[in-house]
Amino acid sequence: MEYHYILSKQIKKLIPDNYLEDPVLKSFLETVSNSYASFEKTKKLSEHAFAVSEREYQEVNNYLHKENEIKKKSISEVKKAIASLSPETATDTHHSDDDLITIIKFLQKQIEKAKELETQLIISKDIAEKAALTKAQFLSTMSHEIRTPMNAVIGFTHLLLQLQPRADQMEYLNLLKFSAENLLVLINDILDFSKIEAGKVEFEEADFSIKDLVSNIRLALLQKALEKNILIKLLIDQELPNAIKGDPVRLGQILTNLISNAVKFTKEGKVTITAFLNKRNDEHTVIDFEIMDTGIGIPPEKIDNIFDSFTQASSDTTRKFGGTGLGLTITKKLLELMGSEIKVTSTVGRGSTFFFSIKMKNSDKEFALNPVKESGFEVKSLKGVKLLIAEDNQINVILAKQYMKLWDVDCDVAENGEIALTLVQTNAYDMVLMDLQMPEMDGYQTTIAIRNLPDERYKNLPIIALTASAMLDIKDQAFIVGMNDYISKPFNPDDLHRKISQYAKVGN
Repeated sequence: MEYHYILSKQIKKLIPDNYLEDPVLKSFLETVSNSYASFEKTKKLSEHAFAVSEREYQEVNNYLHKENEIKKKSISEVKKAIASLSPETATDTHHSDDDLITIIKFLQKQIEKAKELETQLIISKDIAEKAALTKAQFLSTMSHEIRTPMNAVIGFTHLLLQLQPRADQMEYLNLLKFSAENLLVLINDILDFSKIEAGKVEFEEADFSIKDLVSNIRLALLQKALEKNILIKLLIDQELPNAIKGDPVRLGQILTNLISNAVKFTKEGKVTITAFLNKRNDEHTVIDFEIMDTGIGIPPEKIDNIFDSFTQASSDTTRKFGGTGLGLTITKKLLELMGSEIKVTSTVGRGSTFFFSIKMKNSDKEFALNPVKESGFEVKSLKGVKLLIAEDNQINVILAKQYMKLWDVDCDVAENGEIALTLVQTNAYDMVLMDLQMPEMDGYQTTIAIRNLPDERYKNLPIIALTASAMLDIKDQAFIVGMNDYISKPFNPDDLHRKISQYAKVGN
């Protein structure tokens, strides 16, 4: 047997060869040899393990050293950041380079302060929202309170103008009508501005003729222009589509604001309205509008200011021409909400040009050009129509009854909602003119009660809201409760006559 090399040396040196044949000694020597081999192997493994451990120790030590350096650097950077954000509190974190606990405590305090600030901001937000709601409610109330007497002023002026007054009376009545309508424009501007600020502007999507719309706006403003010996020229691109889809009321408001401004600020010369096709595809049409005047113009340094709320080019402009300074603000904001932008070029003493492009959906409807008549409203008899006026304001009752008399309409009056509900059940009315704010039962409650009556005819009875409030949510609520239409006070006699004729189906 081959023994471990150390044991072999000892055997050759100390044990005779004939002893090596002894089985006991042989077994002993094998055991000792195996022990030597095992010890050698263990030693090698230990040396290898030690070498590996030493290497890993150095690696871990180096890693921890780097981590410590990163920690120190991070703490230093955090301290610099704290010092830059809050210099007065920087000394609180400057005790040592690695005092992470101090920094954490400091940050905890800052988080607590931030939470306190967040709580205060939430409280402030709630206060602001309540203030905005109070403002909206105030405007709604003031709208009703101001527009109610305005309804009487404008309504009775219209009536008096139809009664063939003397020449001197005609002059005074026209002045009264002009002043009342100007006051109404100011009121409407303030209400529209409030709606836009509150984010309550909604845009409808209706089919309409752009050519009709622009032509009718020109005719509506032509009289004011002629009184100042100003021409209003209209240039319409014949390539424009016959019909488009969008909100004709809001687009009409934008054009009316710009054209009426052009007329107001022009002493002589003309106002030119152009509408040209920019581009058209299968889904949309882009139209370029331009309103150019030969008026007073705007100084270059004032052009940006004219779109600010309650601002005009100068205080002298306000004194000479009047206005709230909201017309252009409303126009700009409405165009932005419609995805467009208004631009202006101007030269002092030579005039201004306002222009914008607007993208509208295509329509498959067909419209024949049918502008409004310049001659005004013709009184047509509505004989045979019977309606109920639900109204608690006596002046408004007198005014409405005068128009009903003028149009040969048979009418009853209910001073509150409860009386209106009773009269509807005991009379065969063609329609109901429903005021929204009444004692006992308001217009909403009365409409719901009428619609809930068992007879089917009450579900189809035309009910038109006739109210001095012009807030959008009130109008929406009127339709929600089941009213068919909406006329705001002061009402236009033409509109009221048209609505009665439409819903009573006169002549059909």
